[in-house]
Amino acid sequence: MKKSSPQKSAWAAKNSRKPKKNNPNAVSRNMQVFRIARIVSLLKKNSCPTADRILKEYENLSIGDGQLMRGHYSMRTVYRDIDALRNEFGCPIKFDRRTNTYYLEDRNWDFNCPANLSESAMLALIIGGRIAEDVFPDPVRGRISRAVDEILKSDSPEFLEKTLVNSMKVFAEGGVSENPGVFSIVFDAWQSHRRLHIVYDHQNGILSERDIDPHVLFLYQHEWRIKAYCHMRKEARTFVINRIKNASLLQDTFKPDHGIIDSVTLDKIVSYKKIPDVKIRLTGDAVKFAKATQMHSKQKIKKNRDGSFLFSIPEVPAEVVVPWILSQKGEAVPIEPPEIVEAVRKGAQATLDSLAK
Repeated sequence: MKKSSPQKSAWAAKNSRKPKKNNPNAVSRNMQVFRIARIVSLLKKNSCPTADRILKEYENLSIGDGQLMRGHYSMRTVYRDIDALRNEFGCPIKFDRRTNTYYLEDRNWDFNCPANLSESAMLALIIGGRIAEDVFPDPVRGRISRAVDEILKSDSPEFLEKTLVNSMKVFAEGGVSENPGVFSIVFDAWQSHRRLHIVYDHQNGILSERDIDPHVLFLYQHEWRIKAYCHMRKEARTFVINRIKNASLLQDTFKPDHGIIDSVTLDKIVSYKKIPDVKIRLTGDAVKFAKATQMHSKQKIKKNRDGSFLFSIPEVPAEVVVPWILSQKGEAVPIEPPEIVEAVRKGAQATLDSLAK
């Protein structure tokens, strides 16, 4: 870890004490920590924020503990915080005059600052860490756990008893990693914007080697995937990480492509044929399961006069909706279109035929 400069250490020491609720100077220092941390977060995500974007982020900042710390900020506040970030923390923040945006010249720079978190922020950190432990496979899971522990070491959450933390159970639907070593390499490439050389299994007995730039990491139907620019095909492609047989980091880096990033939405993840205007009649527990299941960003659930519900999905692949309907044990009945009704009927009949054997 990089050593803190004397100037940085003095600033950290001044701000490491928890603010008293009735001390306006302490509250002001605490808010500056939150504002600066928000700028760092934007820079680390390579968002290349403008001063206007940072100012809008400030207006959304709030701290818990019974206090709403939303204030009215100006551009002077933004520039003052950027100066503090550059001069007191040694941040290699640069300004691009062509785009009027800020960026990190050195992406490996570490923001060394005492956590000084509020109770609400610590609670969010712990809950997020717990969920990440269940969702991510090793060794990434361990890295996240150690990072949370490291932050909490300097700012112990006294309001959270050990028994309270242990009594919070999170059963998230994580993705299985058949090769943790490959997942870790892919994760590092995505995080650091490094090019990857992979050997990919197309599940038809054919292996191919290619160089890719992993722009998006996402979890879908219990499988971790990446959407990357493929230099062999000269276009963006989606790869299932479990089907990457070997991966190695290359020296080349890439800039995040927001077109590729924005293309990964719930409605565009899978490449199956989409069936339009699917309608399903719901009763019983199927109603709550439908509300918890995202098949389309504009799906709707409307109550009928007879007490049942109508589940309307603008478009969805049969490979996604048919298994879901069958899993609801008769409490989800397809109404239209006919091809979905027939697919569910055949699926149910196949199950009955198997039981009769």
